[in-house]
Amino acid sequence: MKQNWCIILLSFSVLFSENKNLDVNHMFVQYNGLTTKCIIDSMDNDLLYFVPEDSVDQKTISLKEVYYAYNDFNRVFYYSWSFNENLNRIQNTTGKIYTITGDTITYIDIQFNKDMINPEVFIKMNANKSIYIDMLSIERVETDFSILKHSVKRGFHYSYYPFLILTSLDLFLKWDPKRRYVPQIWDNYNDLFPGIATIGLQKTGVTYQSFTSIIPSSVIVSMLYDYKKEKNIFYFTPLLKQKKFDRAMKIFSFKRMFKESYEKLIYKIKK
Repeated sequence: MKQNWCIILLSFSVLFSENKNLDVNHMFVQYNGLTTKCIIDSMDNDLLYFVPEDSVDQKTISLKEVYYAYNDFNRVFYYSWSFNENLNRIQNTTGKIYTITGDTITYIDIQFNKDMINPEVFIKMNANKSIYIDMLSIERVETDFSILKHSVKRGFHYSYYPFLILTSLDLFLKWDPKRRYVPQIWDNYNDLFPGIATIGLQKTGVTYQSFTSIIPSSVIVSMLYDYKKEKNIFYFTPLLKQKKFDRAMKIFSFKRMFKESYEKLIYKIKK
């Protein structure tokens, strides 16, 4: 469905252009910031088909490599999941905006208009002053470090779920079909509870200490990594066509990866 809307927006950007020259230029920005000026012919679920500037040969690029695409009327007709997720993370933070014209704007709140035909950003500069600016006039946004709440969440998930999976795998490998279900499950998972000595039951908490130390350690490492990588800086429009961003803007997500694989599988089955 998202791809269909992207194609519709692409068509409208050409049909309703006020420019008498119908050769509307398109640009797509990769996750590392490299920008290609071209004429985009079409898109499907996997590929973007385009003719580069000063060329007549059609080429393709995987949509997995494209951060977003827009035309010279500043209409965004394709954006990746990472692009949308970055917008969500920036909203309701404080920080600074650096524009492609060299201006610096300090803000206390920021909201993105998700209407990509006219993508604007609402910026609250102080209690008495607010402005709207074109989203594609932004070179980068530097937020405060409240953004590290996403690092905390990721650090928890990266430690908790592997621990739970390994514990379940251990239960599977040690499973005795001759024993009853409940005692076996209890014997395996009681290690995750605090140490409790109960008459007639196996002592709990054998791995509880490890469990409660791995999660905080994982969270701290995740926060330090994002701090060092300056994950509070989000890039939008490169200052130069061939100038890379200081960091890649792609967000890695196991949940998103599994969802995309599932959607592709369903698409192939229906097709």
